[in-house]
Amino acid sequence: MFPSPTGSGMTMRKLIGLLVIAGCAGEAPSTVPGVDASDVDAAPEGGQRVSGKAMDYFAADTPLANATITTDGIEAVAMVQSASDGAYEVANVPAGSKVFLAVARASYRTTRNIAVAVEDAPVTRDVYVMSVADVNRQYATDGKPVNVGKAFLAADLKDAAGMPLAGIPLANVTLTDVDDQPIPALIGPYFFGAQGDINPALTTAEANAGRSRVAFLDVPPGTFKLSVTYPDGQGGNATTVTQVTATAGGAVIASGGGAIPGAAPADPTFATNIYPRLQKAANDGLGCANCHTANGSGGILVMDAGAATTLANIMARPGAINTAAPADSLLLTKPLYEPAPAVQNHPNATFLDANDPDYKLFLLWITNGAKP
Repeated sequence: MFPSPTGSGMTMRKLIGLLVIAGCAGEAPSTVPGVDASDVDAAPEGGQRVSGKAMDYFAADTPLANATITTDGIEAVAMVQSASDGAYEVANVPAGSKVFLAVARASYRTTRNIAVAVEDAPVTRDVYVMSVADVNRQYATDGKPVNVGKAFLAADLKDAAGMPLAGIPLANVTLTDVDDQPIPALIGPYFFGAQGDINPALTTAEANAGRSRVAFLDVPPGTFKLSVTYPDGQGGNATTVTQVTATAGGAVIASGGGAIPGAAPADPTFATNIYPRLQKAANDGLGCANCHTANGSGGILVMDAGAATTLANIMARPGAINTAAPADSLLLTKPLYEPAPAVQNHPNATFLDANDPDYKLFLLWITNGAKP
């Protein structure tokens, strides 16, 4: 069922039916004693299309038929098959979602791709899968035996302008557990070389064929933090942290570094900083008001009725805002992505993890007293 409370609130979800908050929700029958049926999250109605082609990761121009693409981050889970030309389509993904796509195929490692952000328009995104032979070659290049119970991780590296990152040393790329502790028996990191495979001789990142990449071998099953430190373009350094999830015998594609988000306001207010983020994706929001509107499936908690009314609606819901323990506020915990097989109580993930800039903004607002 649900994780036990940890005090941090960042990995904890509350029981189904306590509260309808961010994202798309609606009415569903309640099986929780004492909980009104209108408070139980339900799957949203309709959504956007995510489509593209299934491609071989190490032979990027090769589309693959008969690949199975499975979603993670939305309910219900969707599973589709790629066509003879590699084309796939996932329909009805809720606007405002962050969804991971995992690709499986015979003679390939099941490969988890970078999350897709879905707003108010169809999304075209190719997905990639790594062959067993290609992953085995990376182990052979480093003279290591293949550990079939662990995962292979490859991450694209970006600079502050979002371009391929070059020149940083291996020490600037780390993979740790969620408590920032080393991972036992982890192998790597290794930068990719000009031939498209890892090159153990490289000590600094290179940009080749428009990409800069790094790899780790023998990543155990679980959720980890990929940290990349790189020049911020202003004479200093920046560090970005990305959450990655690995499965036994699988592969993971991630991204590290990248364009640095704008500075968050020191003292955000609801009207100026939070209310706009609750609006429809088409209005540069997170998509909450796609359903949380008077005539939407989440109409029991309207989020587009003006800042003052919306704030009053949220404050009236028990547990929505917890200024004593801000990270336990349901405005944060309910739409926070949680790796399977945890039972989800929100139909789509709005925040990928606690490093999400919007998560940090909402947390700061609550920590500072949830000012109007």
